[in-house]
Amino acid sequence: MENAVEMRAVERIFQTEEGEVRALDGIDLTVKTGEFAAIVGRSGSGKTTLMNIMGCLDRADSGEYFLEGEEVSLLGERALSEIRNRRLGFVFQSFHLIPTLTAAENIELPLIYGGMAKRERKRAVENTLQQMGLEDRGCHYPRQLSGGQQQRVAIARAIAAKPPIILADEPTGNLDPQSGKEILEVLLSLWREGRTLILITHDMKIAEKAPRHICMERGRIL
Repeated sequence: MENAVEMRAVERIFQTEEGEVRALDGIDLTVKTGEFAAIVGRSGSGKTTLMNIMGCLDRADSGEYFLEGEEVSLLGERALSEIRNRRLGFVFQSFHLIPTLTAAENIELPLIYGGMAKRERKRAVENTLQQMGLEDRGCHYPRQLSGGQQQRVAIARAIAAKPPIILADEPTGNLDPQSGKEILEVLLSLWREGRTLILITHDMKIAEKAPRHICMERGRIL
């Protein structure tokens, strides 16, 4: 089985007023295609930095990173942007919806950037709204939706282009327990469909749903 993610000796160092911070310290990590892995650890352990590099939102200072067998460590911004658009779906704790756009328009926006034809975009938006149980909310603005509904729109936006890998950073962190449970079930259903799911969480009840735990401390995998 092909690996979705493979990292070798990855390091990320930040310079602060207090000195050098080694956010990632020699990370070796493999996540197989179709796997569900939860990244857990205390605040400051390096979880989000690791996720940002996985998602091609940041670059490692050293080491190698392969995404679906392709080394992306040295790719230019245009190539990385295309990878983010077509091969990765992002779900964040903050929904990052554009308040002046409807739910359907928020979902459609990355498809426009990705160059998808208008008719295909419309079909993709309708399908993902239906998949998220939001077929009657497409014309609503974020302010007219509950927190759980906003996160469903964010997930719909993440999966509309059918990326094979979903990266979720504390996706239930801003939700009440019931909404959080529903969103977790949505993510689990995407994994069961065959997508690779990598999820950051501090909630061990959520982490327990994952067959694999990646525990981090001080920039290292334990």
